[in-house]
Order: sequence, then C-alpha cells, then structure tokens
Amino acid sequence: MERQCAQAGLRFERFSAANGAALPDVLRPYFPFAGDGERSVLSHGEVGCYASHLSLCQLIVAGAIAAPALILEDDVELPQDFIALLQTLMAALPPDWDIVRLSNDTKHVARPIQPLTAQHSLVRYSNIPGSTGASLISRSGAEKFLIKQPRVLPVDQDLRRAWHWNMNTFGVLPAPVRRDIFDVSTIDAMTDAGWREKRWRIARIRRQRGWETLRRHGLGVREFGLAAWASAETINAISALVPKQRRPAFLVDAGAWLANHQPAATARRR
Repeated sequence: MERQCAQAGLRFERFSAANGAALPDVLRPYFPFAGDGERSVLSHGEVGCYASHLSLCQLIVAGAIAAPALILEDDVELPQDFIALLQTLMAALPPDWDIVRLSNDTKHVARPIQPLTAQHSLVRYSNIPGSTGASLISRSGAEKFLIKQPRVLPVDQDLRRAWHWNMNTFGVLPAPVRRDIFDVSTIDAMTDAGWREKRWRIARIRRQRGWETLRRHGLGVREFGLAAWASAETINAISALVPKQRRPAFLVDAGAWLANHQPAATARRR
C-alpha cells in the first residue's frame, strides 16, 4: 500500500485493525451476538473488519480524521490518475452525499448520473454491491453508520442496506480501484473452515434482504423515480437470462438507456 499510494500521489495514515476476538470496550456494544449463529453470521475476523470501519467512523465524527475521508483496505490496486478522478468526483457530488463506493463493480444495472472521465461515471446502484475495498465517506455518512444498534451481518453486506442507515450512496463505474488483489485474507485465516459456505449463514443474509424488500423498493423509487426504478428492476430480471459473457456489456447499455430515456428523480431529502 505504501507503493500504491506513492505511485498515485496519495499521502496516507495507516490504521491498525481491531481484533474481533478482543474488542475494546467502546466497540463491544455493537457486537453482542458475535459467535451466536442464531442471531449473527459474523466470524471473529469479520467482527474485527467491521469494528475497524466503525473505529474510523468514530475518528471522523470526532474530527481526528478530516472529512471526507478515503478509506482503503490493504489489498487494493489504485489507478495512477486516482487523485484527478477524486477531484472530479468531489465536484460532481451533491451536498448531501454520504458514501461513494470505489471498488465495487456490479452485477446489476446502475444509472449513470454524470460522466467523470472518458471511462468513469458517477452512478446510482439499483443493487448496491458488496466489498469495502475503497470508499469515500463524509462526516454525515460516518454519523449515520455509527447508530447504536447490534451488528449481525458482515460490514460489506450491511453497507448494501442504504435504506436502513439512510445513507445517500453513490458509486463510480467502472470501479477505479481493484480489490482483493492477493486473493487471501486474514479475515479468512481467523475463520473456521467452511464458515463462509455454511447454508445457515447464506440463508440468514438472504432472509435479512427479504425482510427489507419493501424498504429497498421505497429507496429505489425515491432515488430513481418510479418509472426508472421499475425499468431498472425489469432490466435486472432480464439480465439473469443473458449469457454471463455478454451480461456486462448488456448492463452498460441498459444503464445508458436508463440515463437517456427516463426522467430524473426528485432530489433526495434527508
């Protein structure tokens, strides 16, 4: 990461991750069900990962880290024009943005809002993808994510629940930051064999998604507008029938169609 940031021209501060098996007192209330398979799917490694992101949010809210803050995990690859992209991105964001996902390619249609470079656009996701490899977060986003309540899902899954945290979420596509470049993780090293593949774990995550279907659609209508949201959901259903090798191009074309043929949504209010 020292080499990556130097090549991109970024100054950075290293933050040591939390140990999910020995959390500090200030973070322990967020994870009362850790290890309880009935109420939480989190392994010790995932608790540590989640707690680390919450710690950074606490530092942002306290003013110890200037906002907005770029948060990078330690296994990403940065483009050499990253600073220029970030400057263009900041100028394009609305005043009430909370988080921008920078390492998240998507398997669903996204609606382009504004071009940032010849290759990249600021987008709204119809289905927020996982991964916390690289994100830009505002002070308001950090405050919203620190709401006092138990955390039972991995942090990347929880950040997909923008309707729950009321986080005004954007993305950049194609994702400028490449994530998981080593294909290994200390999160996995702290996890019992087979944990990620356990059926109850996958079922628990899907149940949470199912419980919140109406809220997800409500947020989609507010952010896209009714007609565009209905079109996006239809496109996502059709994309499942498109051969995998052709699906990325199909979604790009569909996103361009959404941007050009649907009226803009009403500006989101807090």
